[in-house]
Amino acid sequence: MSMISGLIDELNKSADEWNASNMFELARMCREAADTIWQLRDDLQRANAENAKLRESVKRLMTQRDERLARAEAENAKLRELVRSMYDVLDVTIDWSELDDDMRELGVEVDA
Repeated sequence: MSMISGLIDELNKSADEWNASNMFELARMCREAADTIWQLRDDLQRANAENAKLRESVKRLMTQRDERLARAEAENAKLRELVRSMYDVLDVTIDWSELDDDMRELGVEVDA
């Protein structure tokens, strides 16, 4: 931004000292100011294009994350269902309170 600030200062100084002898200097500064504005416009367009690419990448990554999360949740639900079914048909002598705690830890509801 110092490039713009310098041009502004030069233009203001020349405006304050306006007379016929500095017309060529004013013309030079106007051309330099125009060139700077073109450069800034191009820089802004590049930054906006990069920003758009980054936003698209973030959107794609978030969609992938959401899809993976949905698949993981569906798989976890199936595993909980399987554990629940195994619990219901289990016919061996085990420490039921320990199994109940393990199942609760997995998110499977068990009768108290």
